[in-house]
Amino acid sequence: MFKVSKYRHTVGKVDKRELWYPDVNTTGNSAASTFIKANSKWVALNWQSNTGTVGLIPLKSFGKRKGETFLVHAHSSGVTDFEFNPFNEHQLVTASDDSTIKVWNIDEAIRSGATSLSTPSIVCSGHSKSIECIAFNPTANNILASCSTDKTLKIWDLSNGEEKFSWNFEQGSLTSLSWNYDGSLLVATGKDLKNRIIDPRTGESIQVGDGNQGIKPSRVIWLGNLNHFITTGFSKMRERQLVLWSSQDLSKPIKSITLDSSTGVISPIYDQDAQLLFISGSGDSSVRVFDMNTQFTKDPAFTELSPVPSDTPSKGICALPKRALDVMEVEIDRLLKATPNNIIPITFNMSRKSKSTFADDLFPNTASTKPSLSSADWLSGENKQPILISLNPSDNQINNDLDDLQLNDNEPVKKSTFFVDDNTNDNGSVVVVEQQQQQQQEEKQDEEKKISNSSSPTSSSSNVINSTPSSPTINDNIQRTGIVPKVVRSSKYRHISGAAHQKSQFYTNLKINGSTSNTCIAVNSEYVAVPMVGIGGPLAVIPLADKGRQVQVPCIEIGSQLCDYDLSQHNTSLVATGSEDSHVKVFKIPTGGIPKGNANKSNNYTTTEADFVGHNRKVISVNFHPTAENVLITSGGDMVVKLWDLNEGGAGEKLSFANVHTDMITSVDVNWTGDKILTSSKDKKMRIFDPRTNKGGLASETITHTGSKGGKAVWLGQTGNIFTVGFNKSSEREYQLWDSRNLQSATPLVSDKLDHLSGVITPFYDEDTAVIYLAGKGDASIRMFEINDQEPYVHYLTQFSAGTPQVGVAKFAKKTSMDVKKCEIARFYRSTDSTIEPLSMTVPRNRQEFFQDDIYPDTRQTCTPVMTSEEWFDGCIREPEFVSMKPSDMTNLSDAPPPPKKEDKFVATQEVDNTPSRDQVTNSLLSRVSNQNASSNWEQIEKLKHNFTDYDNGDISDSEWD
Repeated sequence: MFKVSKYRHTVGKVDKRELWYPDVNTTGNSAASTFIKANSKWVALNWQSNTGTVGLIPLKSFGKRKGETFLVHAHSSGVTDFEFNPFNEHQLVTASDDSTIKVWNIDEAIRSGATSLSTPSIVCSGHSKSIECIAFNPTANNILASCSTDKTLKIWDLSNGEEKFSWNFEQGSLTSLSWNYDGSLLVATGKDLKNRIIDPRTGESIQVGDGNQGIKPSRVIWLGNLNHFITTGFSKMRERQLVLWSSQDLSKPIKSITLDSSTGVISPIYDQDAQLLFISGSGDSSVRVFDMNTQFTKDPAFTELSPVPSDTPSKGICALPKRALDVMEVEIDRLLKATPNNIIPITFNMSRKSKSTFADDLFPNTASTKPSLSSADWLSGENKQPILISLNPSDNQINNDLDDLQLNDNEPVKKSTFFVDDNTNDNGSVVVVEQQQQQQQEEKQDEEKKISNSSSPTSSSSNVINSTPSSPTINDNIQRTGIVPKVVRSSKYRHISGAAHQKSQFYTNLKINGSTSNTCIAVNSEYVAVPMVGIGGPLAVIPLADKGRQVQVPCIEIGSQLCDYDLSQHNTSLVATGSEDSHVKVFKIPTGGIPKGNANKSNNYTTTEADFVGHNRKVISVNFHPTAENVLITSGGDMVVKLWDLNEGGAGEKLSFANVHTDMITSVDVNWTGDKILTSSKDKKMRIFDPRTNKGGLASETITHTGSKGGKAVWLGQTGNIFTVGFNKSSEREYQLWDSRNLQSATPLVSDKLDHLSGVITPFYDEDTAVIYLAGKGDASIRMFEINDQEPYVHYLTQFSAGTPQVGVAKFAKKTSMDVKKCEIARFYRSTDSTIEPLSMTVPRNRQEFFQDDIYPDTRQTCTPVMTSEEWFDGCIREPEFVSMKPSDMTNLSDAPPPPKKEDKFVATQEVDNTPSRDQVTNSLLSRVSNQNASSNWEQIEKLKHNFTDYDNGDISDSEWD
């Protein structure tokens, strides 16, 4: 039988942005070993400040928060480590470079109405140098272990702050600690590159062996109730390692895995219930997962599962306790990843056919918040296993009384604003965490609301807002999850998903040049084009049908360094290029594609249809007009925008706009009727031109993104709005939404930050679905947002993530070629250094045999021009034509018959089973055989009797008897 773990299909993903904790300020202290910790009530973050500070955020206060973050001003020097008390979720312990350990009671400060905390409950002084690590005993109350660079290991009783044991390790200071399952032993790694199993009550090193041999510090974690532990560190060759050890024999490791050559120290996290190991190093963008189950083997399986990639490098990660997970949604684990400005949740789930019942096979009993031993019992030498609780909501109701932190009626109301949350959706959904000071006359109304809503299974936003006057109030009707439910914004594209085509559909064996100023890939209905590495500015134009490995790549040779190019959507054989020699060239691809050279000689295509010279410096951008035939728009390093009529041959320049832009132009776009041109520039301004007027062309302008890098802007279809992406003064990537009719206000409708990456983002807008796609150069993902007229107007949907960074992304414009039978709403072509990968964006639907007319409105006919170039330059304005995407052999979903009703309960008719049992069949067979034998014997007897009768009749003479 094939033996596999039941958690092998665990899949992790980064949560949507509305579930993030934004606007945090993670410390940049390189001496800190811990950046983030969490329990079922709080998230603690090592906060950036001049002193040792920890920021506290309620676990349920995800999304934008109003007011200040609650800060614990803990130490005069940087915080090196901190932990929540496993048996008191409102108690935090911090350690610092100032050689002290401090205990902080959070609930007392909140009840007093404070917005910060600087007075500890207990101060533990005993170390003489910086403290490296602290660790709570998993079974005994108030027992804490700490190690320091003064080469000592100390055991503390936090009930009174007394130092109970102190052990010296002269060979080298300890750098990491971890308790075993029952809290009787410690495993430690040290600067002497040794692993140790230590009895904390005697100071004896029971086992000592060589550990990771790199000079950087290693980390250790005990694997729950197993006799094994994991260390993460570096080898002598400075490669990061993951090593499995047996606590009974440290002479050699059981298994060692070399991970990579990165420099970040790895933090291991272990789920002892599911036996899953999570690792992520400082600066890593992905989380790797290992299955450590011992169901079929003596030692942990140590099998790697699918990693969770992302774009953002982490400072540190932590895991939530099982009590905070949504077990009814089969959430196996949830990690929190700290980045410089965000805390990003990563959830790990398993697919189940039914989620109506508790999956007891996946969620064994887990550690509770009740200690097995008192500190005195443990110090006297007693050991006990941890107390476990069930995760089944029907067996163990989660107690949220400490979440509410409500004041008694006789206590004065203190104003506290740092928990107010702005995590609302466009439909006025539930406010996750909100606090409001109440007046005495509202108390009676509040009580009536509580009574009227007591029978409701969920709470409305008014229940949260109009709660008992107190500090932060959290919805208490949630019994099975750490996330407060909220009304989800209604959208047909909420569950949009992206997927790459099969690798057989890729275009491979390419040497793509990603240094062009604007376009790194372009596509129309027949060809895909990418710039190639080589002399003369080669541009590969590949027919879409020629998928697979490209042995001989047909190229257009520009004759100078290629800067930008575009493929015509109207006449698919036309290619326009701009180069450093200020030439704008137009090529016409022969029928069947560019001829391929022989194996010994390259035969690049050099025949031009037109060669325009008008810019004084290199050409920056080249764009075909989207509605008028044979109209070309270019911009150059001379900060001039020019319009060309390709029907005029070499003298095709028609219009030119100079002395408007004061810096390099970074993007050019045309509105949906084709009469207005939108530009973005490095002078931080966005401008709208009406190119055919006699007023110089400039209609309006405004300052957009304030960063030094240029931004990009696109029109949003028929709405008249504009979407821009760029950088702010802090070099953070951001987006803005503008009303083109009101640029004079210089205030966008909405503006928000994206991340700290440096790649320039290119936006792609889908007019049919109102979804905008953001693809950054060098990113490995494509973000998706939906734009509508409901605040905050721009709504994050999801993102497509790939394993390799992208050089460029192009949107396939011909919507009538979408595979509507698979609910494909958009298609992209993504280029890397050596491949072109087609991507499909789909919407999951149940009845795909019908045409989904609610997500497929009539679409613009992009392949057919609306007017000629002559008509356009004469001032003609004509709206685009629209066509239906419905295939002739499909029926609209709106006209489809209703789906068959599912009965609430199927009761099978009871039928009497007349099938004979095995014993009955056997007895019947034996009976037939016996009867058959008896009948045969009787026939023989009768025959003998007949023969004897013949003898008696005288047939035999008497002499024969003698």
